[in-house]
Amino acid sequence: MVERSKQQFREFNKKMWKEYKRSLKHSIFDETLTLYILRPIAFIFVKLLYPTKITPNQVSLMSIIVGLVSGFFFSRGDVTSFAIAGGLYFFCVVLDCVDGMIARLKKNGTPVGRIIDGFADYIVGIAVYVGMGIGFDKGMVNLHFLPIHHWWVLSIAAVSHIFHAMIVDYYRVEFMAHGLGKVTSVIEEKRIFQQELDRIKHLKGKWLDKILIAVYLGYAHLQIFRMKKSESYKKQEYYNANKLMILLWFWIGPTAHIFIIIIAAVLYRPIIHFIYTIGLANIYMVVLWIIQVRIKQRIRIEGDDL
Repeated sequence: MVERSKQQFREFNKKMWKEYKRSLKHSIFDETLTLYILRPIAFIFVKLLYPTKITPNQVSLMSIIVGLVSGFFFSRGDVTSFAIAGGLYFFCVVLDCVDGMIARLKKNGTPVGRIIDGFADYIVGIAVYVGMGIGFDKGMVNLHFLPIHHWWVLSIAAVSHIFHAMIVDYYRVEFMAHGLGKVTSVIEEKRIFQQELDRIKHLKGKWLDKILIAVYLGYAHLQIFRMKKSESYKKQEYYNANKLMILLWFWIGPTAHIFIIIIAAVLYRPIIHFIYTIGLANIYMVVLWIIQVRIKQRIRIEGDDL
């Protein structure tokens, strides 16, 4: 009886592990903190929501709502509200993982749904930064250490946050193209979105979908342009030279910034966020960029060698 129970337990674990793996993207698409902290927690919610009729887009909407509520609590400015805001922000990014995982398991993701998932990050990010600024306006947080007004500091932090996300995405796309040979998948994805836009362009009541797809197609065009530029590398050599670098880049990616904001909020110490985002992360970015340029120069195939 005991042995049978152990066997059933092992079979259950194998089944859960297989489902969990099917719910994931390629590991290179996820930041380290997302892969090892957020996704395991998100899988619990995936299992709870999977039997229901809740769609990935509805989960994305829930994520946006939770993020907006987090911004509201940031705007209150007191210790308790900041702690609640940090907890809600964490729940928001967990839900941000849940929608895609459900879509992959149920195979019911939509082109517009993927765009909504991306735009949700920007909406929530704006809500959080604006909420923090309003909260700081109320004077409950000690900000006497700041050399300039807190709105300027928040603006610099937000710009740094966005720039770090962009450069991490840039090198992720480069790694996809040169190290994994995934350029065709990006081109194929652009083709799918273009077909969807052609399908709905004459339909009424689809104006939001049309705008989202049009914006995404512009972004996808830039990605493909970057990947098809004249630089050439041997795929395996590029992969070996950059597999550690891409992991190092992830430590200034969006998830890393969000975790720092959450920690700073829970501890009621915004200085943690400012030191990391404006100071440490920018220094780290410059150092990594110098190393990255040297690596690319070393392994690039020159025109004469083609």
